[in-house]
This record gives sequence, structure tokens and C-alpha cells, in this order.
Amino acid sequence: ALQATPPTLPFSKYCGTYEIDSMPHPEPIITSISSLDWPTEGDGLEETVIQCAGKSYLAYESRLLGRRDFLHNSSFNQSENADASADAPSSDTGGTGGKKKEYDLLTMSERKLVKLNYYQVLHRSLPMHASTDDIRKAYHKACLKYHPDKTGRGEEDEVFLLVKAAFDTLSDPTKRRSYDSTVDFDESIPKEGVKEEDFYEVYGPVFQRNLRFASCNDPAKQVAKKDEGGEGSAAPKKKGKNKNKKNRNKEGGNSDGKSQSSSFGSPPSFGDDSTPISQVHAFYDFWIHFDSWRDFTLKAAEEAEHDVESADCREEKRWMKQEIDRKVKKMKRDEMARVNLLVERAMAVDPRLKREKERLAMEKKHKEEAKRKAEMAKAEKEREERERTEKEMAKKKAAEESKKKDAKKIKEQQKKQLRKAKQLFRKLTMSAYQAANPNDSSIGNDAVWDDLEKMNDDIELLCDKLSVMELTSLNDILGGPEAVEEGSNTSACVEALIEVKQCAVETAAGAERQSLLAIQTRNQARKEAADKAREAKLSKASNPWSKEELGALAKAVKKYPPGGSNRWDAIALFVNNLCKLPDPRTKEECIEKYNQIASSATPPSVSTGTATPAPVSSGGSSGGSDSNKNTDGNEEVAWTEEQDALLQEMLRKYPASMDKNERWKSIAKGVPGRTKKECVQRFKAIREAVRQGKN
Repeated sequence: ALQATPPTLPFSKYCGTYEIDSMPHPEPIITSISSLDWPTEGDGLEETVIQCAGKSYLAYESRLLGRRDFLHNSSFNQSENADASADAPSSDTGGTGGKKKEYDLLTMSERKLVKLNYYQVLHRSLPMHASTDDIRKAYHKACLKYHPDKTGRGEEDEVFLLVKAAFDTLSDPTKRRSYDSTVDFDESIPKEGVKEEDFYEVYGPVFQRNLRFASCNDPAKQVAKKDEGGEGSAAPKKKGKNKNKKNRNKEGGNSDGKSQSSSFGSPPSFGDDSTPISQVHAFYDFWIHFDSWRDFTLKAAEEAEHDVESADCREEKRWMKQEIDRKVKKMKRDEMARVNLLVERAMAVDPRLKREKERLAMEKKHKEEAKRKAEMAKAEKEREERERTEKEMAKKKAAEESKKKDAKKIKEQQKKQLRKAKQLFRKLTMSAYQAANPNDSSIGNDAVWDDLEKMNDDIELLCDKLSVMELTSLNDILGGPEAVEEGSNTSACVEALIEVKQCAVETAAGAERQSLLAIQTRNQARKEAADKAREAKLSKASNPWSKEELGALAKAVKKYPPGGSNRWDAIALFVNNLCKLPDPRTKEECIEKYNQIASSATPPSVSTGTATPAPVSSGGSSGGSDSNKNTDGNEEVAWTEEQDALLQEMLRKYPASMDKNERWKSIAKGVPGRTKKECVQRFKAIREAVRQGKN
């Protein structure tokens, strides 16, 4: 027989069963007492099954099977009272009312020590969201228990080094954040093909597990909140508390404003089958824009096997940091890809989204059907309206065509009646004329016509001018159709010829009066147009040319030499633009003025000193200029014969081989009263006049 006598036996009786504590315990001491005689099957002993039970055992099993994460009992939203209740006496201690017994790291094996996290190393009940002061207090207690001075195990004691490493990591916010990002976390996500009935059981715990790294559950913020003074804190409120809270919300807030993970409020819940679709969309929107606080710096340093603190130089340290940062970025991308894949798979099998998708598809289908029916009704209405319009247009067109046919028929009938009336009028008139001159048809009646030719002219005039009714009345006077029928006793009325001639005379007089009236009207219109043109010409002629206009004309004549297209149009436009005249000058006025100046100009040897320009017609051009002005716009003093003689003498005296400037200075000194510029201009004018004289 074996007897186990551990110093502290970790069994406790609970509801008739025995519960094994989930935490590591010291190895028991096995002592051999005596051999045991095990009963056989025939002894009739009753077999009893002892089943492990209790909260601690269930928690152990849950963590062992990966169904419960490390933070299950350390919610970031727990209050200080919840933490206190966790440390309070419970049934897990065997119902004795005492606190949980602290681990003895000195008696634990190396295998069990490795399984402990840094929070358990410092204190068994130290939560993950513990404040900095709580970690410092736990470290002080651990030092009092495991310091080499207390244990006598030397400075290289593994337990004390583990405690020190735990405090070094948890006391540094950056290292603690990186450590919390990897400790006791299952990164697995459900595979594809999950059935809809298992959706909530499979994906609910996974989202709850990954919620640990939401920014609203950031341990650094929770610790900062506790350090600033949470519930039960007696520290006075700081003046900048609200401002700091606002700044914290800004720093942790999502840039797009769609996620509320930056606040300390609860994120949207996973829900169940009866959750409203708006909350479902809010849940997935939260995870699509998931803001994770997870830091992979520590994990990247371990994988890269780089210790920045042990670098030999700054270059090596910088290189190590760069390598670690590169791995951190890659791990961060992989983490976000994992979360996105989780969201995609969940959305693909979520029965609530499927129902919403089906509902939207049905709504879209109904809308398209309603739209199609509305379009069909509209098309039918348009078709009916088009058919009605076409019928009306066809009916209207038929009526117009019928009206045109009737009008054409009536017109043809009128033409036929007029033709018959003219033929009958000619026959009756000739019959009456022959009856009045039975002996010789070439001699007319003195009371009617002198000869037959005049009668035919009058008859044709009446046929051209008179209407059907008028011709019919004349035919009735002459005897009507019976007078020309064969075998009729009625003869044409000879006395009616007098009325026919009188009608012809009156018709001819009326036509002549109309013709004379038209001729007079046309002549009067021509006379009025000529008078207006004459008045306009006189009004323009009465408008004298100013000095400014004459100067502009001279400049334009020089600017646009003969031979160019539309020369005088360009000259007139130049004068009008330069002088800004209210009544612009026409091309004809410019030509007329130029011809006047050209005809009145004097020879250059007399007074003006300019060449005599040749007159031009309204469509011609001239190569000369009418300008007697210098560049300043003032009139030049006329050159005398004596000055011209002196200029010619100086030109012979100072030849062109001299320097140009010195030559003209010397010439100007030899001509009293004249400047160098005036001498040059006079020379050019004489040269131009000589050239034009040769041409």
C-alpha cells in the first residue's frame, strides 16, 4: 500500500464529490506502507465512479480544450468591486471562507513554472488589467518571499529571475502591451462550411475571444484610467480630467467615425437570431473597421532573435530595430488579414444577413417589376396617343387633300367657263360685226370700229382683263349662245357692239392708268433714294478733316504702301481707330481727301518740301504721302531757295564716305536755321521727289 502525505493536500470535498484544483501543487511524498489485496469481481463490491466537478475544474477543462481564453475572468469592463469579489472567499476554497492559497514557486517543477504567465508569477489572483500600483505591490510581496536573501538560493535562482523578468516586462507599458498581445490567446478561426444552425455556437465565442484586442479593451487605457483615480479612489479630481478624457477619446477614436471602439463603452454584441438587422450591421461594421491595439514587438524580437539592448554599436542597434519593425508590420498585416477573413466567413454564413439579402433581393425584384409595369403602361399610353395623333393627322391630311382637289376642280371649272365665255364672246362679237357689215367685212362701222384689226385688239383686251361674270353679261347683251347656234332664228345684237367698244375703251384707260401709276411710284422711289444719297454726301462733305485726322491719314498712307490688298479699307480703319471718331470715315472719303491733297500740293522746291503724290481713284492706290508734319505733329517751317542751295552745297562738300553722324552734323552747321534732323528729312524728300519724277 502507498500512503500520500503531501504538506498541503489540494483536494476538497464538494457536494459528495471530490474536486481537483486546477492550479499546480507541490509533488506529494509517496511512502510504501504495505501491500494491498485488491478485491475480485466475485466479492460483490459496488463500483462507484468519482467524477471531478466544480468551477475551477471546469475552468481548467475549458482552457485545456481552447474554449475559454485567459481573460474570461478578467473582463476589462469589470469594476474594482468585481475584482474584490474575485478575491473574496468562495466555495472553491473548500467552503472554509478563506482566501485562495498563493503559489509556492520554490516547490514547483520547471514544467509547471513554464505554464505560468507573468501575472500568475507575481500573484495568483493578479488580473491582467491590474494597475501599475497593483503590479508594484505584487512584486514587492514576491521579492519578500523569493529574494535570494530570503531563500538563500543565490543570485542565479531561476524563480527570482522569473519574478524579476515578470516585473520588468509588466512595469514597462510598451513591453507589457506587447506581452499582453500574445499571452494565452487562440488565433484560430472557424473553417468554411459551417452550418447555419451551428453559426451562433461556432462564431460567437471566436468574436468574443478576439474582442480582447479591441481598442476599447486596451489594457494601457484601463490602467491609465485606474491610475488617474477610479471607483473607490480617494485621490482628488484633477482639473484637466475632462480635457484629458476628451483627448483620450480623440487619440483612440477611429478616423472614419464609424467605430466606437475608442470609447470605454461596450462594443456591439454578436446577438442571436432575433437581433435586429440594424444591430447586425453595426456589429459587422465594427469588425470591418476593427481597431486593434495588439503589439507584436516582443514576438517579432523573439522570432528574429534580436536583443536590442545587447547590441554592440548604434548601427547594429538601428539594424535590429529595423528588422523588428519589418516583422512587426508583417505580423500586423497578417493579424488584420486574419480578422478580415473571420468577418468574411461569418458574413458568408450568417443567416440574418442571408435573410436580409433575400429581402433586399425581393424588394429589388418588386421594384423592377413595378418599374417594368410602369414602363409598359407608359409605352402603351404613348402608343395609343401616337395612334390617335396619326389618325387625326391622316384625317386632317385627307380633308386637306379633298379640299385641294375640290379647289383644283373648281379652278379648272372656272378656267373652262372662262375659256368658253371667251370663245362665245369672240363668236358673238364677230357675228354681230359681220351682221353690221354684210357687204364688206374689211370696212368697219364708223359708229363702232374703223377696221377689223382694231376690233380684234379690243376683243383680246377684254378677254384678258374681264372676268367670267363680266364676259357672260356681255355675251347676254350680244344675244347669248343661241345667236351662234346653227339653225337658230336668233341673231347677234348689232346694237350691243357699241357697248362692247365702250367697255373696251374704259378697260384700256384703266389699264393705262394703272401702268402710269406704277411707273410714277417707281420713279418717285428712285428720286427719294437719290436725294437721300445726295444729302448724305453733302453732310459728309460738310464735315471738315481735323489736323488729327489728316495726320492719321498721312501715317496710314505711309504704313500701307501701294500694291497691298484692300489698302484703302485698312487706311480708313486705321484713321477711325486712331482718332476715335463718332462718325467713322469711309474708304471713299479717305480717297477723296487724298486726291484733294495730291492735286493741291506744290513742288518740293517751293514751300512744302514734300513730294507731290499722285491722285488715286476710289479703287486705286498711291505711293506718295500728303503729310507736311514732323514727328511731333507741328507744321514745319518752309525751306527757302537759299537754304536748299546751301544744303546741296554741303552735300557735295561732305561726301557719303564720311561717318554718317559726323557728316550730317557738319551739313547742319553749314545750313543756318536748320537742325541735323531737318536736313536729313529735307534730303529724303528731295530724293523721293526725284525718284517719282523719273517714274
